[in-house]
Amino acid sequence: MFKKFLLLLCFSLILISCKKDCYTAPEKVVFEFVNSSGENLIQNGSLTTYSIMRKTGQDSYTSVELTQTDDYKVILKNVGSFNGTQEYRFTAAPNIFFFSIKSSDVTTDCDGFQIDKIDFEDVVATKENGYYRIVLD
Repeated sequence: MFKKFLLLLCFSLILISCKKDCYTAPEKVVFEFVNSSGENLIQNGSLTTYSIMRKTGQDSYTSVELTQTDDYKVILKNVGSFNGTQEYRFTAAPNIFFFSIKSSDVTTDCDGFQIDKIDFEDVVATKENGYYRIVLD
């Protein structure tokens, strides 16, 4: 009986240890800010100071880390790693707009999250190949 128990225990440990040890990060969120003529506002110098804040409470926000790319787009760091909907605010005087990111758990053998949808308010935004083009005028 004891040998059967040990054999079952060993078999269980082998099965548990065979599970993939991996994490799937959500896709990058990349924004390009343009005017109505399609000119990149960072590249032409019109947009020099801007921020994106994540809503953390009733009227409280915390900064989102941003990285500018060589082609004058902006990568939002560490967004989408949650299950649910998170609200954000973009500010660059005189432009303010809000957007939300809806994420969920991945459906693979790995742990992680996937971004399901990004909704924008009070701004024209289109999803392009790998980034969102946002028109600010």
